[in-house]
Amino acid sequence: MSNDFKIEYLKKLIKFNRGIYGAFAGVVIFAREADITKSTFLVFYYVSACVLFALADQYLFVYKVKTSEKNDTRYPYKLIRIRTYIYVLLISVGSIITELKHILLLAAFLMCIYTLLQDIMLCDVFNYLSNMARLLTVMFVATAIIFFARFGRQLDGIWILTFVFTEAIVLIIILVMYDIYCWTLKNLDNRYTKLYFQNSDLLAENEKLVEFREKVEKVNSEINFQKLNLTKANDDLEKSNEESRSLIEMMKYFSASFDVEKNVHVMIENIMKIKKAGSVGFLIDKGVYMNDSPYLDVISASEGSIRYIKNDLYDIYSAIKRRNSLEPLVLCYNYDYKYPYLTGAENVCNAVAFPAYENDNIYGVMVVTSSKYEFFLNGYSFYESSVMDFTSALISDRLYLVTEDMAKKDGLTKLYNRVYFNQFYPNYKEEVVSRDISLTVAMMDIDHFKNINDTYGHLAGDEVIKMVASVDDKYAKLYGGTAVRFGGEEFLLILKDTGVSRAHDILESMHKEIIESVVEFEDLKIQVNVSMGLASYPETCSKVDDVVDRADQALYYSKEHGRGRITIDGKEGE
Repeated sequence: MSNDFKIEYLKKLIKFNRGIYGAFAGVVIFAREADITKSTFLVFYYVSACVLFALADQYLFVYKVKTSEKNDTRYPYKLIRIRTYIYVLLISVGSIITELKHILLLAAFLMCIYTLLQDIMLCDVFNYLSNMARLLTVMFVATAIIFFARFGRQLDGIWILTFVFTEAIVLIIILVMYDIYCWTLKNLDNRYTKLYFQNSDLLAENEKLVEFREKVEKVNSEINFQKLNLTKANDDLEKSNEESRSLIEMMKYFSASFDVEKNVHVMIENIMKIKKAGSVGFLIDKGVYMNDSPYLDVISASEGSIRYIKNDLYDIYSAIKRRNSLEPLVLCYNYDYKYPYLTGAENVCNAVAFPAYENDNIYGVMVVTSSKYEFFLNGYSFYESSVMDFTSALISDRLYLVTEDMAKKDGLTKLYNRVYFNQFYPNYKEEVVSRDISLTVAMMDIDHFKNINDTYGHLAGDEVIKMVASVDDKYAKLYGGTAVRFGGEEFLLILKDTGVSRAHDILESMHKEIIESVVEFEDLKIQVNVSMGLASYPETCSKVDDVVDRADQALYYSKEHGRGRITIDGKEGE
């Protein structure tokens, strides 16, 4: 993990922790206002504790950031451990002040677990046994305090076993969390090692290709020098050097860019510039670099030719695939059309199609046209080298894109995950405010999902989640939105520049499709229903930062008033 990543992570963690502490304080205040607890001192105690936590985090994490920026390794990690002990102790001791009920009891447990989770992630001293023993001991003590403060007077005799069972469950949760963290670190390390060696192999292969190209160019230069006079040889050598320099510059660009489509455009721009071609078009089949549809880019000196080249490139690619050869295909030679392609394009005297292939598998085609006579007299090496260089870069780009996609997508549903949502959603909000458009968020939750898991099993539950996710993704793509798996069985549909009325119609269609779908698992047929909440900026809430929370509140209203319904923020009673 790079030092810059750690610094950025700590800065974000400070802000995120403030939100968590604020949410915990809000739960305590809500519990007092709702008469769940009658202790005003308990509210004062926990709110003061949250303020203390925020101030302590500000000092500890800012100090950590400063030491990391100076590459100072003397940061006392014992402070993190002491922080963990103090936070958990303060949270659990609050249960002694008064009996914690319902939401307060759950909130106290979650805060303890969240504090331990940070301890796991912030500890750079990786010792499995000592860390595990320390975490289990802290949570055991905290659970004992909270449990006996809440249920101590109610337990006697054999009922004391409930405490044992509760402690066992809590400790198992901590054990699983730590094992998942350890497994994740090991998995990421293995992936990094694998990508490192793959990249080394690619660099070695690229060096061989460069050596091969240099040998070919040297042979061509010697042959040309023998055939042509000194002036002609010098001109050809200058042209060859220009091509080589352009290829080297292009490779440098490829090595610094992971944008496949941008790389295509740079390559065909380079060919147009160096070879003074009339038109250059490049087609990549779908699925080559995680693209859902074929990608096509054309640059032409004549605007009238672009349409013909775009239309014919698909047919040319099909012909290249059927021919099953890696050699260039001459489409037109000095106005003599060999195939019925590009006949409507303007000023096409010569045209050649160059297959783009990887390990003998053709994945695309590049077509170069010109209005000049004998345009390809000097051969195809520059064009083939351009395609080969692009293919080499494409392999690296694909590895990067796959890794990036795995980090962004949920493994089960292939929707964007909560972590990536937290990264891109701030940009969404900035765009909405800057463009003065609406932002509508729909939050949905599968009704009685726990019953589905308990009745049919978790594998059947996974199928239910995948079905609802597929519908969410379908409508997101259909209406230019974004689908997110927000939680276990919670999903988001984010729509920009879409009002409440239109969004409500979309949700009704989604809801109908979901309830009419039957999830078939083995010999089971499972009916599914969902509850939905809808909020929109600025139509139902005046602050763009409140849209997700208001959608969540509307969803909660749907869950509390019959489920299987759609609730619009601000119109709960309608």
